[in-house]
Amino acid sequence: MNDTSLAAVIGALNIDLVIQGLPHFAEPGEQVNGRSVRLSPGGKGRNIAAMLAPWLAPGQVSMIGKLVQDSQGLYRIPLDSLTRAGVDTSAVLIEADRTQDLPTLSIFLNQENGQRASYYLPGRNESLTPAELDRSLPLLEQLAIDRGILVMTLEMPIETAAHALELAHELDLCIMLDPGGQPPEAEIDFFPLFNHPPEWIKPNIQEAERLTGISVTDFDSGALAAKKLQAWGVENVLITNGVNGAYGFSQTESFRIPVPELEIPPHAESTGCGDQVMAVLCAETLHGRPFRETAEKAILTGTLQFIRQGLEPIPPDHPLLKETPG
Repeated sequence: MNDTSLAAVIGALNIDLVIQGLPHFAEPGEQVNGRSVRLSPGGKGRNIAAMLAPWLAPGQVSMIGKLVQDSQGLYRIPLDSLTRAGVDTSAVLIEADRTQDLPTLSIFLNQENGQRASYYLPGRNESLTPAELDRSLPLLEQLAIDRGILVMTLEMPIETAAHALELAHELDLCIMLDPGGQPPEAEIDFFPLFNHPPEWIKPNIQEAERLTGISVTDFDSGALAAKKLQAWGVENVLITNGVNGAYGFSQTESFRIPVPELEIPPHAESTGCGDQVMAVLCAETLHGRPFRETAEKAILTGTLQFIRQGLEPIPPDHPLLKETPG
């Protein structure tokens, strides 16, 4: 365990299989040739940890999660990516007795005209149990002592997420929740999450509706959803709305954040943008920045991620970030 961590992330360490340069999507029985293929590390939790690392000192980010030691060695792809990023992975549980299982896979098909399709194949990576999470209790205890932040996604059973929130409440440990990760088609009871609510939550508009039952289309409907979340005990709410920007709500202020006007290249894609936003929210909060300033920088950084090819983290010394206050 790293005793200098200021942030820990609980979530999935997955693999993205990305196929580029397809002239069109295949019809049944048709073969379509792409231009290139790559295997890349993925998972919201892994992305957030890797994107958070450049914003803190070396060794100050830890990852909590689960992997299967598959016979193909694919589990090394997300694990080694975090090691290279300087993230402590000693709290990642590696199951060595399920060699025929595969890590969770996301398959992305990209046409030359920018059209995109994706397939998601869940695996053991997102089956972390409350008992397995308890193995990380010393890390969480130290994090609480150091006044750090625990960042969570919902790439785990709801009962495990609720257990993490309960542990954090007992330790007086601040939690930021990104509520992405549950299957979009599943009927989920999210209310156990609010028995011990997170201090921060960052849903997109679809996730905000799943959590609250309120359809979020603009700032006013976002305010209604945020009011409901705050009634359940959440202090700060940032709802992202794609090209329409984001809406921030605290106990003392509410505001709109427009998307920065940047040139959008043809390869732009939304994968990882919300993870980059979450990483900056955590880092800037740890640096003592006020909510609005933190949210504005987070949205700018997420937009920079949108126009960057691949999922390389946006560092804090990016030229456009240096132009912002703080």
